[in-house]
Amino acid sequence: MNFAHKNHILIIVKFIVTMALLLLIAQNVELQRIFTILDDFDTVFFLLAVVILLLQTMIATIRWRIVLSEIKVEFSFTRVLSFLWIGLFFNQALPSSVGGDAFRGYCVYKNGYSIGKSSLGVLLDRMFGMVGLVVLIVVSLPLMFDLINDKDVQWGVFFVIMSVFAAISSSLMLDLLPKKMAHSRIIQGLFAFSKEGRRQILTIYPGVMLLVVSIVIHSISIIAVVVLSIGMSLDLEWHSMLFIVPFVTLASAIPISIAGWGVREGIMVVSLGYLGVAPEQALVLSILYGVLMLVSSIPGLIIWLKGDYSSSNK
Repeated sequence: MNFAHKNHILIIVKFIVTMALLLLIAQNVELQRIFTILDDFDTVFFLLAVVILLLQTMIATIRWRIVLSEIKVEFSFTRVLSFLWIGLFFNQALPSSVGGDAFRGYCVYKNGYSIGKSSLGVLLDRMFGMVGLVVLIVVSLPLMFDLINDKDVQWGVFFVIMSVFAAISSSLMLDLLPKKMAHSRIIQGLFAFSKEGRRQILTIYPGVMLLVVSIVIHSISIIAVVVLSIGMSLDLEWHSMLFIVPFVTLASAIPISIAGWGVREGIMVVSLGYLGVAPEQALVLSILYGVLMLVSSIPGLIIWLKGDYSSSNK
């Protein structure tokens, strides 16, 4: 079975999982009420949330540009912004929530850098984003214990967090394995990622700064969701969302559905239920957030279609 065939099967599986999750949720909500909630939604707040996510994209550009600079990959702010926007769009348009990373790396490669450096820059940026997300979730864990009294759910959340933490920690120690294991370019690339990632994260600059920027980026997502909830006239407590939105983001990044659809909606419905939010309201909020991320990434599609990513002007 060749790679292309395996990839097609994986996409079909993700599509099935996505549809199954959405159908499961649909069976437990009143569809007519969903349309009523959408009809009452104040679109001004959606536009405000778009502006907020555009600001988030600018800050994310700063983080990635610092990461690239540390590995001697130099671009102007606008170039990095264009590459990032392309990645954000394809993250939403492709079956995988990390598919856009391949396009980001491709853009860097098309501008004169090696595949190794292009991939390294994207992986390091993704790592700092994930570390910032985990830190934000861990800090907000006391809120989770206040919010959720179910011990099984608490242990499930703890297991997910520890699994991600273990995966990140392991990835940063790969180069400590015997060098004779680096018998392929892929393994050599992972060793390079491990060494450079550990160097960057264990420093005040850029490590601490990138971590703080990552936390700010994820905090902006929380603000965007709260703004959408205000447009729905939901009376949500801000501090409760400090745990829910980051955990939803983390779970949505697990590549088991198409762009996180279905997973995001399911967790939003369950978690917001602990706040007394009706399933229909939680579902609409999640859908609005998904549409919001797609809309705010559309500039990436325009840049891609214009072909501005391949210019040699750095």
